[in-house]
Amino acid sequence: MPTPSKPSTQSLAAASSDDLGHLDELLATAVLCRALKIGFDRPENETHRTFFTTDGLTTLRRAAEQLVGDATSSMSDCVSRIASRRPSGVEHLQHVYDQLFGHTLRSQVCPYECEYGQPGVFRQAQELADLGGFYAAFALQTRAAKHQRHDHIACELEFLQFLCHKELWAIENEDREMQEVTAKAARQFLKEHLARFGPAFAAELQDADPEGFYGVLGAFLHFFLMTVCQRAGVSPGPRNLTLRPMEPDRAPMVCGPSEDLVQIGETFDD
Repeated sequence: MPTPSKPSTQSLAAASSDDLGHLDELLATAVLCRALKIGFDRPENETHRTFFTTDGLTTLRRAAEQLVGDATSSMSDCVSRIASRRPSGVEHLQHVYDQLFGHTLRSQVCPYECEYGQPGVFRQAQELADLGGFYAAFALQTRAAKHQRHDHIACELEFLQFLCHKELWAIENEDREMQEVTAKAARQFLKEHLARFGPAFAAELQDADPEGFYGVLGAFLHFFLMTVCQRAGVSPGPRNLTLRPMEPDRAPMVCGPSEDLVQIGETFDD
């Protein structure tokens, strides 16, 4: 399914002010999900374009202001702080990233949802299966070639972005049933997955890199999750959610950064 653009002029003419506000909210959420997804993947040139260029920072600031409705919000302040933490190069940012996230499940900061919560290998397997069920319900899967688990924070952010695009597509095509199904899925996904562990992950990142780019990105994620949860009527998870005790021989080494979700049978392009 192609990524939808903003609904046509004809659709907008028939929309109420509340509908227009919701459209702007969906677009802003999608933009910020995309940026955060890029931020939590291993740094590449796209990371620099998103966070350290004038155009990238302007886009982030406008999306944050649109979502929160306040140019002096905490998210807007985070954008300004990000701008002041421009690294010497992508290689330097990659070095910091590897120090924080490493190449295994349990590094200094853990970006995998199912490593958080109550102990129990079966509970973890159930959570992974439930997460996979969300993706499969929309004909999505992770790229097997990257050997990445689908509970990585970047992958979950991309799925929320996809749901925003899907709902925009439904609105543009006046598919009320699809709009309701997609909005419900987004609320459930926030409650059961992304917002369950996201605040704890954000807190860990701020503690691990308090003066650096990733610490600010953790703060940005926290304020973003608080905002979208409030708008969706969802209670976010605790910031002190702990990692599960390690179980022997339960998971292999995980290599490489998070990769885009793909639609089964075709590539999903943003």
